[in-house]
Amino acid sequence: MSEPQESDSSLLVVVLDVNSSAWARSPLSLDKAVQQMVIFINAYLALNSENRLVVIGASHKECRYLFPSDPSSTPPTHDIQVYEQFRVVDVKVISGVQSMIASEIDGAEEQQSLISRALSMALCHIHRVSESSISKIWSRILVLSAGQDSPHSYIPLMNSIFAAQKMSVLIDICKVYGPDSVFLQQAAEITGGNYLKVDTNSEASLLQTLMFTCLPDQYTRGILNAPGNELIDFRATCFCHKRVIDIGYVCSVCLSIFCQTAPVCSTCDTKFSFRLTKSDSSQSSDKHSPGSSAMSSLTIK
Repeated sequence: MSEPQESDSSLLVVVLDVNSSAWARSPLSLDKAVQQMVIFINAYLALNSENRLVVIGASHKECRYLFPSDPSSTPPTHDIQVYEQFRVVDVKVISGVQSMIASEIDGAEEQQSLISRALSMALCHIHRVSESSISKIWSRILVLSAGQDSPHSYIPLMNSIFAAQKMSVLIDICKVYGPDSVFLQQAAEITGGNYLKVDTNSEASLLQTLMFTCLPDQYTRGILNAPGNELIDFRATCFCHKRVIDIGYVCSVCLSIFCQTAPVCSTCDTKFSFRLTKSDSSQSSDKHSPGSSAMSSLTIK
């Protein structure tokens, strides 16, 4: 694996959580968050003329490419006072977020955003760009999240995390509101990215966090002292009830995790062979009282 160089170009994929129900509880509004994200995107594009950008919006209903968007869409009006590339990105991202918010007004309030699907789209785009590019492109993903973890998305999310690790793609997380995300913490730790909890008491805190922590590329991060993640919750989620557990049972064939024993694995349909064995205390009691009933413990072969 080659080491990143200062002259290498970068590909940044920004995943925006645009779930209006999640942002409604946040002190920082979605409009201000998008405005600060657009400023960060302009700074990223200004670092290197060969830097590439993709912005994906994720709501509870759909995931959509905000930039680059549909080529058939109406181009923004020309403004000589704004750099052309900045203007195009700003208009498409802001208008795309507004369109997604308008389309989810009638959605359920308690549903979580499709972050796992957005990460899959991001990794597919990164793979496509890497295969078609002649020179090396260092890719990374930035996730702006305001919602909570969805236990039902644990499996696809972990698959995306391990795929990003294999592709040497960093995943940075900016958590704006709510408790820490167990799944996104693991995503940042496993891929070598940063997990940051934004202080929403200050309106400019998001932009400050993005500029000082998420803007440096892979080469620059090698000479900077980035904030570390000291307390990471690596607990897994069971496949049967979608609950975060401390101790569980693992299928020896597909490595699925369960919170309780079952005769058949619900993932790969493997049938387990059970055997009743007597404990040491029950065996010793059988010697003294042959007529007494022995206690048995269940083990899996």
